[in-house]
Amino acid sequence: MNTSPNTMNQTILGHPKGLFLLFLVEMWERFSYYGMRALLTLYLVSVIAAKQVGPGVYNNTLEFVEKPAATTSAELVIDGVQTRGLMLAVDGAEGDVTPPASTGAPRLHVQRAKEVPDPADATKMIWVPADGADEHVTLSGPRGGPFTNERFAYIVTNPGDTPVSCTIRVRRDAQRTFFTVNDNADSVTTEIKPDSTRADGEAPYVVVLAINNHDSGRNWTQSSAGKLYGWYTGLAYLLPILGGLLADKLIGTHRSMVIGSILISIGHVILGISGMGDMAQNNTGLSMFIAGLAVIVLGTGYFKPTVSVMVGQLYPPGDPRRDGAFTIFYMGINLGAFICAFICGTLGEKVGWHYGFGSAAVGMLLGMGLYLWGKPRYLVGIGDAPKSNATGIASMIFVVSLAAGLLFGVAYQMGSMDAVGRMLDHLQANPNLGWSVVVGMILGILAWVGWFLAINRPEDRGPIITIFVFMLFNAVFWIGFEQAGSSINLFTQQNTDRMIGSFEVPASWFQSVNAGLIFIMAPLFAMLWTALGRRKMNPSQAMKIAMGIFFLGVGYLFMVMAGKVAIGGTQKASMLLIFMLYFWHTVGELCLSPTGLSYVTKAAPVRFVSLLMGIWFVSSFIANLGGGLVAAQVKAVEEGRTKLPWNFGGQADFFFLFVVACAVATVLMLVLVPIMKKLMRSPND
Repeated sequence: MNTSPNTMNQTILGHPKGLFLLFLVEMWERFSYYGMRALLTLYLVSVIAAKQVGPGVYNNTLEFVEKPAATTSAELVIDGVQTRGLMLAVDGAEGDVTPPASTGAPRLHVQRAKEVPDPADATKMIWVPADGADEHVTLSGPRGGPFTNERFAYIVTNPGDTPVSCTIRVRRDAQRTFFTVNDNADSVTTEIKPDSTRADGEAPYVVVLAINNHDSGRNWTQSSAGKLYGWYTGLAYLLPILGGLLADKLIGTHRSMVIGSILISIGHVILGISGMGDMAQNNTGLSMFIAGLAVIVLGTGYFKPTVSVMVGQLYPPGDPRRDGAFTIFYMGINLGAFICAFICGTLGEKVGWHYGFGSAAVGMLLGMGLYLWGKPRYLVGIGDAPKSNATGIASMIFVVSLAAGLLFGVAYQMGSMDAVGRMLDHLQANPNLGWSVVVGMILGILAWVGWFLAINRPEDRGPIITIFVFMLFNAVFWIGFEQAGSSINLFTQQNTDRMIGSFEVPASWFQSVNAGLIFIMAPLFAMLWTALGRRKMNPSQAMKIAMGIFFLGVGYLFMVMAGKVAIGGTQKASMLLIFMLYFWHTVGELCLSPTGLSYVTKAAPVRFVSLLMGIWFVSSFIANLGGGLVAAQVKAVEEGRTKLPWNFGGQADFFFLFVVACAVATVLMLVLVPIMKKLMRSPND
């Protein structure tokens, strides 16, 4: 297609129309990425939907695991385990409820409950002891439901004279489970006080079980879901290093973007297909799902580094409009992240998980269609390949990448990926070995950093040191920030009162709060930094990092409060606490994030800019992976399997870990501020 110079020179708000085309393309790619991310952990931990299983008898075991309350022992002590049998009989199938026998010396009294009107308020229902009711529960009904006893409960009391910590869960060892426990798909842990210490009118602890009437998830533990989330988000930051290299050296940013768009779209289509029919529950469907994630990650590797490069290519060197262009482009990222949860999240949580994943594919296809339509009109000459045979190379790269993603799913189906999990579990179970590996890696990194500093000019060494120090604190920030899609997302779904009248706000909607606040607050922060700069009061990069980490910790104080409210799952935390968390995290992000990459380009020696930029992305990979691995420890902390120096109860202990880490990191950064200012490159250099 022939495009006249007049078309290329047309502007909107003083910027080339190509900028706004790239704005829309990036918006739809971020819509796709964040829409899927908002659903990932929610889907993975969700139990099987009883209405979707075939005829037959399915047995689950409810466990009450008792431990001494507030023990300071490093070893997990279990006093006893009580069990109750739960049986699902579909289409008239018959069987017996045969749970494993209780073990140890249980101290708690567990009794079936029934729901009756509250004598004090006839509009409410309460649970009272159901004398004579069978302690084991059978649910029966046709395929597709409804079933008897879709919601039932037990009252747990303590006739002794000392508190007892109790973890209630439906066992998942090689079993598909169908029940949530106080709205938690995994487990709940609470302290049962002695009956003699309960206040007059204080109700005993009630554990309510309900079947999943929505759509089958993958029935994973929260720990396993956190690890996959960490690998997925981490690799999405690591692979763009390779994608950017291939674009620069072989195929150009245009073809790299097209390859990335097609792969991301195919990956989301695979996610949607993996939930069809029996694949929603079997290993074949799960392997397809993993393959889809792998294809998306590979596609992101080609797409992510190219769009911002193309924005820069729209302007000649020194063009004063460049900074404003990237500000507009950044708004596209946040617009996509804002709207995705309202579409993908709503479909996933209200209709079916795979409708949400499929809608993310539609977003990516829209972005790719816009790009292919607008490229010959508004981006002529932008993103061209450095090689004459780039089309053939790009086709080969696409085929190899798609095959690699699909083969990853096959490897998962064959159990090859279990080796990685076993290795990590082995390191966790053997702290001395695990710390030896960590220390060895740290020493290796320090040795490389020392060598790298030695090969640079003396005047460049100070700025390089600041880059590495800022990378470390940047990783600390993002490990805490990226809990948003994992531990915080699950807490919001399971332990937060999300009712507004008769409408339940989908948990995934909260993933849009950060992006919405950035839209509102980013211009205010830009004006603030400008005003402070005019007064020569603009904080240094080191001070902004300290501020960002400090505000991250402030946000986690609200999660500690929420965690204390929701201990045991009988009460729900307020949505306001979750909103305040995201508010302060956004404040922290606006202090720390926008200037990071810009600082690398200014401080790095010219010949090592690309290398240090790549290492900065590696730090983001480590932060996202580390965030997922940390999120995998929520239940271990809540249940007392991992001991911390404090004891607030429930998940409050886990979230307080980030308060402490942020406080320590903030103090360290403040101490380093004057040193960093001396090491930083002079503005005139």
